[in-house]
Amino acid sequence: MKKNFHKIPDSILKKVKNSSEDELLVFCILKIPTSDILTGKYNHLEIKTENGEVVFPDTIIPNEKQGKHSYWNINGREIKRKDLPKETYSHYMESPNWGDSYNGTHTVVIDKERYPIEFIAPRHSTIKIELLKSASDNYIFKFSLSEIINRNMNDFQERLFDCINLMQENTGICDITPSNISTDQYLNTYKISWEILPPGEREKVIDKLFVGRKYTVEDKKTAEGRYDFFLQLKPKEMIIGTSGFQRYFGAKIKDDLVLFENTDYGNALYIMYDNWEELSKKSRIDLLSGRYGTNFDRVIHIKGWKSKIKEILKKSSRR
Repeated sequence: MKKNFHKIPDSILKKVKNSSEDELLVFCILKIPTSDILTGKYNHLEIKTENGEVVFPDTIIPNEKQGKHSYWNINGREIKRKDLPKETYSHYMESPNWGDSYNGTHTVVIDKERYPIEFIAPRHSTIKIELLKSASDNYIFKFSLSEIINRNMNDFQERLFDCINLMQENTGICDITPSNISTDQYLNTYKISWEILPPGEREKVIDKLFVGRKYTVEDKKTAEGRYDFFLQLKPKEMIIGTSGFQRYFGAKIKDDLVLFENTDYGNALYIMYDNWEELSKKSRIDLLSGRYGTNFDRVIHIKGWKSKIKEILKKSSRR
């Protein structure tokens, strides 16, 4: 595994050149064997196992011991500017009077020439960690830096160089992408598969929603409340995503009517009809763009949202 780059790789420069977007971010998608997690290979990213499950933070500041770029990210650094003229600086020291400090001391000023020293403040960039897909023997993670770098910045090359090295030091690989790319574009080769469960499997569904993630008591309480509401609608089956989008869960009321929640989005519920299996693979941004028609309803979680859903379902039953 290459620890650092001495220059920006040609493959990265080519992607920068071909990008239609100015704002870019450094990221990588990494398949991590379960055995590597168990042996502590990714302890520096706090990816570990607890009670037989993989846990990790949503974001982390890279450990300064991972390499010089990780160290600079936390502590900053000093650069000797040899490209600038030397400057005079004064060095002060105390010297004894007449060669004996018993007679007191006096200050001596010594002028020297040196190159200017520039201090580069720490960036404190963080790495966002997302679990995209899990299997029995490996996990697919996405790591992305918090810093967005713009091609129009005067120091773009310098920032790009620092960012790819920061990612490289901590994951062993790095890549670059437009900052506005959606998660399903990252995972265009990973399609959602669905696990169908009977309505009585409440705890199993909730546990699957949060596997491998840190969550709050409030997160779990909200998911349980949404699940209980689904049960009030007397669904035929409960559905949960079993690929990288495990945060999706839903209730199948009829073969052509499914309600979906996504704990990553959280602010709305989606009611999908005839082609729900295809629509559910689209991101929220795609759905709202209008490119995929209006064969769904979106209900925001504000006051009265449950009544609105019941009204929509009532109308749908008359279709």
